[in-house]
Amino acid sequence: MGVRFQARTVVGRHRHQGKTERGYPVQHPWNQLAAGESWRGWWEIGQFDLPALPVLAARGQQDGPTVVVTGAVHGDEYEGTAAIHRLFTELDISTFHGLLIGLPIVNMPAWRARSRVSPLDGLDLNRLFPGPTVGQPNRSSDALAQAIFTTFIQRCDVVIDLHSGGAKLVHLPLIGWYAGDTTAERLARGFDAALHPWLIPDRDGVLSCEARRAGKIALGAEWGGGARLDTAGVNAYTAGVLRILTTLTTGANASLTADPRVPIVGSYQLVEAGGLFVAHVALGDRVTAGAPLGVLYDPLGQIAAVVNAEWSGIVAALAHTALLDPGDRVAYVG
Repeated sequence: MGVRFQARTVVGRHRHQGKTERGYPVQHPWNQLAAGESWRGWWEIGQFDLPALPVLAARGQQDGPTVVVTGAVHGDEYEGTAAIHRLFTELDISTFHGLLIGLPIVNMPAWRARSRVSPLDGLDLNRLFPGPTVGQPNRSSDALAQAIFTTFIQRCDVVIDLHSGGAKLVHLPLIGWYAGDTTAERLARGFDAALHPWLIPDRDGVLSCEARRAGKIALGAEWGGGARLDTAGVNAYTAGVLRILTTLTTGANASLTADPRVPIVGSYQLVEAGGLFVAHVALGDRVTAGAPLGVLYDPLGQIAAVVNAEWSGIVAALAHTALLDPGDRVAYVG
């Protein structure tokens, strides 16, 4: 598809301001768009000297849900960012209903450092949403989490959080929802056949999990990893989000073909000892609890530990960085 934006595209810069009596930030440019109008610009948070974040927004010709699509919550994950960029090129704004907001780089400090965690405080942003509570420390990543959540997540209807394995993992393509959310499950199962259905485990501080707890329709996705950009993942992410937007616009399931596969249900497995990890399995393999996933070797070539599967299921992620430290993620089995 070519560029479909028919109306005026505003490019600008907006600084985070105070709050209204309702507790929400004062009106932002993306909330003031007229029908058929789009906005691209920088949002200056104005806290802890955090760098400005890029925001892309488009309002359809008719009223509808507010959909927020996020990428690069971790700074070494690239498919989501590229997909959001492409999405705002391929979206046919004349047929879209509602407000679409793209946050292609949620964690700019980590993005610039090409790192999973922020170099400002060493924290994983995706364990800090919706922000600090009273009495908790308010570090730069805490402030960023709170600003993102109050400005975008609390004011939307649907959240689609796009991830990858980052530098240290490679993921089987997954599209997930949280237990009990039948609407999110329906959307996820129709997202794209290249991604396997996934029941995401609840975990405090995760953006999609906290969005679900806040009453939003929340989906999370994983694709690839190894700190590379897989164009197949960009294609699948873009097509999947467009498919969901069409479904939300029409209110029908005509654009969705439900994936009948049993969802992956599991969690990440960590290593207790460090060493050079040599995998004995591949992505997509089925394993039983206790089966060896691989071996950790010390510098002398002696076995430091055998890594066995803690539960049965599909190998949905494996370590990409072979040299592991104690506590590193080695696999996702579910």
